[in-house]
Amino acid sequence: MLKEHYPIVVGKSLYIDDITPSNTAYLHVVRSPIARGVIKSVSGPEKALLTFTWEQVRNWIPVRLFGPSEGLQVTRMPVLANGRVNFVGQPVIAFVVQDRYEGEDLADDVSVDYEELNAVTDPETALESEPIHPELKSNIFMDQLLQGGNLSLKDKADVVVRRKIKQSRVATNPMEPKGILCWWDGDTLNVKVSTQAPFGVRNDLHELLGIPPEKIKVSSPPNVGGGFGNKSGGYPEYVLAALASLKLGRPVKWIETRSEILNNAQSQGRGEVSDMKLYATRSGEMLGMEGEVIANMGAYAYGINYFTSQFVARLSNGPYKLKFASVRAITVYTNTPPMGFYRGAGRPEAALIHETLVEDLAEELGMDPVEIRRKNLVDDSGYVTPLGLRYDAAGYREVFDRAANYYRKLRETSKGVSLVTFTEIVRTSPGESARIEVKDRKVIVHLGLGAHGQAYESSFRTVVAEELGIDPEKVEVKTGDSEGVKEGIGSFGSRGGTIGSSAALAAAQELKRKMGGKVDLSREMSVEVFYRAEDIFAPGAHVAKVELDPETGIFKVVEYYAVDDVGRVLNREEIEGQIIGGVLQGVSQVMMEAVKFDERGNPMCSSVADCGMLTAVEGPRRVNAEYVEFRSSLLSGSRGVGEAGTTGALPATFIALEKALGKKLSSLPFEPQ
Repeated sequence: MLKEHYPIVVGKSLYIDDITPSNTAYLHVVRSPIARGVIKSVSGPEKALLTFTWEQVRNWIPVRLFGPSEGLQVTRMPVLANGRVNFVGQPVIAFVVQDRYEGEDLADDVSVDYEELNAVTDPETALESEPIHPELKSNIFMDQLLQGGNLSLKDKADVVVRRKIKQSRVATNPMEPKGILCWWDGDTLNVKVSTQAPFGVRNDLHELLGIPPEKIKVSSPPNVGGGFGNKSGGYPEYVLAALASLKLGRPVKWIETRSEILNNAQSQGRGEVSDMKLYATRSGEMLGMEGEVIANMGAYAYGINYFTSQFVARLSNGPYKLKFASVRAITVYTNTPPMGFYRGAGRPEAALIHETLVEDLAEELGMDPVEIRRKNLVDDSGYVTPLGLRYDAAGYREVFDRAANYYRKLRETSKGVSLVTFTEIVRTSPGESARIEVKDRKVIVHLGLGAHGQAYESSFRTVVAEELGIDPEKVEVKTGDSEGVKEGIGSFGSRGGTIGSSAALAAAQELKRKMGGKVDLSREMSVEVFYRAEDIFAPGAHVAKVELDPETGIFKVVEYYAVDDVGRVLNREEIEGQIIGGVLQGVSQVMMEAVKFDERGNPMCSSVADCGMLTAVEGPRRVNAEYVEFRSSLLSGSRGVGEAGTTGALPATFIALEKALGKKLSSLPFEPQ
């Protein structure tokens, strides 16, 4: 068992809600019960310690625009509703009480008068519906055509296959919902928060509150109970807790409930609609792609959620040597919670697009799906896609060949078997900070990224000890604290282990250099580096075998093989856990997971059971994880795999199910008729 897992297993670890200083007050948020409407009046409870409405806050959640902004229609999310509401669950009024349970009672004293308006929740319908924001001309935030390569090859194609797929929204559902504890020391704001990115929280609070960043100290509790992309930045409740603590002069805590996280801002991912074509010659050479990706951004632009349509469009090339691409990337507003980033965040959606198209092409041409993939697969030396993604040198061929062997074997006894291949972008750019100090005859490694289930402590301790030539027990690793380093990025996009270990190694090398080539634990010293890196890619190839009950239509994944290029194995036990966990989530999206809405925009998902969540009963009977080690260009040589399982399992399960059914599918999840 890994060292950091022991206190969790025996129940002795601390989560955010286990930390309660004396005199702590509690923030309670009252949310909109309708999907779209005008607020006619609002009044708070008389017995609350403090009450906030829009009039007391008057601020919006930041939007991080990058690239060309011409033509974008930007409406940011207000911290509290500013006269209108646009999704069920939107914060309308907040108040602070002595006791958390008192908050539930006083919520009954809140009065809000709404004039309900027609809502739109479907992204395709939103294209033609009246704008949900009256100041806008339409519901289209962005409509951009991405083109590249030799577009004239489109006219030379012998075969064109087309596939339209509609994906449901999925709730992130980490084991532990969000939570924050704020208190002030003079003019310094202290924040204890369940987060993947302490600096992301600090930066958002800095922008929203106007406080110098050096006056905001953000740290995680000893354990963060998962995130899946849902804990990467600031949220309205964080701003309210900080303001409440300032006004009351005491600690203020907010803990998200399970029902809140299911429909809160950025708690849902996926939900895209893709309609794509693949052009090829009769010999099976893939020429290029054309089509559109529509992303359901939800009610507001929030962070970088608007970028999803472009991200999916660019990744839809897959690990293939396409010569051209022409994809329309559309992002629309709907009366649903602002979309967030659920594990994979565009990677699984893109893999589903390219792998279903390749499967359809093989069928249309009567070719072996293995051979048509092999014919068009990029070489291990890398590739530049028509839309400009630079695939670095990696083990594209080896992962594919190994997985193909498993596919051949399983196909001997079953038709419900799939082989898919993909390359996962690892968001190592722009880099990460690390600081190493020698103190009390120990080496202490500080990183600003936030661990939330990845065993960073064991991984980083090992690589630093090896680099310095010392006993690993002499190395202590501290993550999730904005005070540990000057700047940091965070743990998301499969980046944490890879960029964190590389930054730690860079700091270790700098320490050795300053000490003359050999570390002396009796000399106290501190060094800090920001290790810069570009994005890299991690290829994988997965095989799924599905068994289908012909009477009920219920299916089960009975065997699964995941072959992934991990660059360099830093921690075998943790890699296996990441792959298997990701696979379960990919399978679950095909089998049962969905957040659906009725015609008035009400979420038909008030509990985990309503949203669907895979258990050991429905999950794959066996997941076999196998690794290729084609070292990356980063110092640690590793490649992130946090999202590889989900990226491979979504298309692998989907296609295996199609083969078992003997028909094509066009939506997720699968619902037996």
